[in-house]
Amino acid sequence: MEKYIDGLVSVVMPTYKRSEKLFRAIDSVLNQSYRNLELLLVNDNDPNDDNTKLLKKRVEKYKNDPRFHLILQERHINGAVARNVGINNAKGEYIAFLDDDDWWEVDKIKIQIDELKDLSSEWGGISCRIKRYNNDKLIMIQPLYKEGYVYKEVLMLTADYETGTLLLRHKALDEAGYFDPTLLRHQDLQLLVNFTYKFKLKQSNELLHCRDVSDSQNRPNVEKIIKYKKAFFDSISPVLNRLTTKEKKVVFSLHRAEIGYVQFKNHCYLDAIQNIFQLLLYPTALCYQLEKIIIRTKSKVKI
Repeated sequence: MEKYIDGLVSVVMPTYKRSEKLFRAIDSVLNQSYRNLELLLVNDNDPNDDNTKLLKKRVEKYKNDPRFHLILQERHINGAVARNVGINNAKGEYIAFLDDDDWWEVDKIKIQIDELKDLSSEWGGISCRIKRYNNDKLIMIQPLYKEGYVYKEVLMLTADYETGTLLLRHKALDEAGYFDPTLLRHQDLQLLVNFTYKFKLKQSNELLHCRDVSDSQNRPNVEKIIKYKKAFFDSISPVLNRLTTKEKKVVFSLHRAEIGYVQFKNHCYLDAIQNIFQLLLYPTALCYQLEKIIIRTKSKVKI
C-alpha cells in the first residue's frame, strides 16, 4: 500500500469553465489554520481553449506558494476523471475535496483532523455540516446527520454528506475505490456508497463547509436524469445487491420520486405524478421522504 506523507492534507479542486469565483475557493484552502496541506487544482477544460488560458492567468498569483499545484489534463472528460487525477497526484495522508465555487471556514481542516486522528482505522473519514448560500445570502443550515456505516442513508437520500465536507484517510479511499469515471452525475453518491459500506464516516457538528447554490447550469433535464440514475445504480450494484428486497424497493421508489420532481419542474405532470405516487406503495419510503422534507424545511433560514 502507498506510503503517504504523515499529517499532510491533499485538497483536490477540479475547475471547469467558471473561474470567476475561483479565488474565493483557493484562498479558503491556502488560508486554513491547518498549514500542512497541498492544493491540487485540476484544470478540467481542454488544454488549449480560452478557459484554460484565462485560468492560467488568474492563478499566476499563487505560483510562489509551494503548496499550490496546477494540474493540466490532456483533454476534458468529466468531473469524476478530474477528481481521480487529483487523487492520483496527491501525496497526503488525508484527502479533501472542494468545488471551485464553494469555500471553507478557516478552521475546517484543523477541526476535522483533530476529531479524526484519534479514531480507529475503521473510521475512514469525517464530514461536517453545511451552510448554503444563494447569491451570497445564507438560505439553509444543514442539520447533523447520522455517523457510522451510513451507505443506506446515502442510498435513501436521507443524509447529505456533500463531497466538499469530506476529509478521508487516503489509504481508506484507495481501498474503497475512487469516483466512477463513466458517471456524468451522482459520482459523489457512488463514492460515498462504496466508501461508507467499507468504512465508518464520522460526522462533525461544526458548520465548516459553505456551499454556493446560485449556479443552476448543471441541472439535468428529464431524459438525462433517468439515464444518470440507471448508470448510478449499475455502478453501485455490488452494494445494492446486498440490500434486502424491501430495502431495494424503498431505494428505487425514493429515487423515482426525485425523477418525478425533475419531471414536475419540466411540466411533465402525468409522469411526475406516477413517479411521486410510487411512494404510497411503500410506507417506509414515504416516511423517509417526509423526514427529508421536514429536515429541509427546518434547515431553511428565514430571510
